[in-house]
Amino acid sequence: MTPNSLFSIFKSAISVQKWWRGQLVRRSLRHANTCALVIQRWWRHTINRLRNERRVKALVMYVRPEKAAVLVQSVCRMWLARTRYKRYQRAALVIQQNWRHLSFRRYSSACSVNNMADNGIDLNIEIVVG
Repeated sequence: MTPNSLFSIFKSAISVQKWWRGQLVRRSLRHANTCALVIQRWWRHTINRLRNERRVKALVMYVRPEKAAVLVQSVCRMWLARTRYKRYQRAALVIQQNWRHLSFRRYSSACSVNNMADNGIDLNIEIVVG
């Protein structure tokens, strides 16, 4: 073997070693990249989950006082409506009582004995038992 052929064999061996080391480095970098992507995906998922939980808590904290305010307003409106209805009901009862009283006075005065006698009708009947 000549020195040139040995040199070319060494050169070829060095090229193979370079290629193989490059493959190993690229493989380990690909594995590290995949691991980093998995960790990043997990972390983003965790952050989004925590953000959603905070959003739900904030919404609950907003809705609770909102519901309470709506409930207070509803009760207040119901009380006002009931008070107004009761006032109208009492007014209707007063009107009905006065109307019935007036109607009764008119009817009773029309049927009274004095009024009948004044009109020329005398309903006094004497019963003689003999």
